[in-house]
Amino acid sequence: MGVPADERLMAALEKDEAYRVERVLASSEAGSTEIVSRTGAGHAGEGPLVRKRIKRGVANAEVFSHLQSVGDVHLPRVVETYDLPDQLVVVREYVYGASLAACVAEAGRMGETTAARTVADVCDAVAALHERGIVHRDVSPKNVILSPRGAVLIDLGIARTYVEGAQRDTTRLGTWGFASPEQYGFAQTDGRSDVYSVGCLLGYMLTGVTPDDEGYAAALADPMVVRPELRRIVEKACRFEPSDRYQSARALREAVLSVVPGAALASAADVSGGKAERHEKVPRQLVKPAQMREAFLSAGAGPRLLAGALVVLGLLVGLLFAYSAFYTGNAMMGNHPVESALLILGVGAYLVLLAMEELPAALLGAGPYAAMRFKRGFSRVGLLVKRTLMGLGALAVLCVLLSLVVAMTPAG
Repeated sequence: MGVPADERLMAALEKDEAYRVERVLASSEAGSTEIVSRTGAGHAGEGPLVRKRIKRGVANAEVFSHLQSVGDVHLPRVVETYDLPDQLVVVREYVYGASLAACVAEAGRMGETTAARTVADVCDAVAALHERGIVHRDVSPKNVILSPRGAVLIDLGIARTYVEGAQRDTTRLGTWGFASPEQYGFAQTDGRSDVYSVGCLLGYMLTGVTPDDEGYAAALADPMVVRPELRRIVEKACRFEPSDRYQSARALREAVLSVVPGAALASAADVSGGKAERHEKVPRQLVKPAQMREAFLSAGAGPRLLAGALVVLGLLVGLLFAYSAFYTGNAMMGNHPVESALLILGVGAYLVLLAMEELPAALLGAGPYAAMRFKRGFSRVGLLVKRTLMGLGALAVLCVLLSLVVAMTPAG
């Protein structure tokens, strides 16, 4: 004999009340997402956890019953599920790290190795789901967390199980730009629908541009932004007809790693959301003269004029700091003329490099900043402001250090 409905409801309410809400991450008519911790005997200090309330018409309870048996490191662990009136509630582990969307917004497009490693992890996650007949249907940058254990695919709120013989999904959901054509009513979604979304994800990481942006196609087709071998992989994964795509997430993973073999050797820490990952995505290599010249000739009059002004400013800053370092002496810096001169030269070299190379490259979209040519104007402005603040910060540090040198010099 089954448990009466009122007893099941009371048990679910007791579970629900055992959690304390620490922060609400999102809330809408379809449900809500909260960071919670669990109170009560035996649960002291447990957390943080993520509690997701999903509207009954959207939620698929069968998905989460299957998910509790999945032990893949690239999927979050489900703690428990329970039913409330008109809602399915899912409690899962909190995954530490930053979303892929936030990382790309902050630092721009990723390098090939990092992007390929991330795609390989996501392919592992969706393949584990597909083995249990689950289609994620929302593989997108906001649902991929770059964590210390690698990329983790979260939020299965609109996931569904494959139904043999169905013509199409009952609901048309997904993230615009990453959702497959089938999710808009053309056919039933299956594992190849997630392959389409992972292909879009790869294109997004390599270009730094979302697939629904008007500049995405141009960025993807530019060999200075995306290597042709990788572009072809993205194009095949994202074909309109599912039968023309890679037929499984494993096949897509193998294709990517065959083109970027170094990604297979990368450790999970290399694609974590920590400091190392954030620094890795900031371009490190200097722009080659040929790249700068090509970008300068293809830019508009405004960016070319501003880039030229930055180069002139860099020359003036270099002359000013060289003059200051040359004439630094006892009368100016007390008993530390050599240290003071080296400090001035070091900060001066950094500011010259910033003004003459990095800022013009970011402005024109040259070298490692090639994808900036295809991004919206505010993205460029944000990057230029960030780099300018770095320069002002270096100047402030110089002033503080020189003041300390003077203060440490004995009077008389």
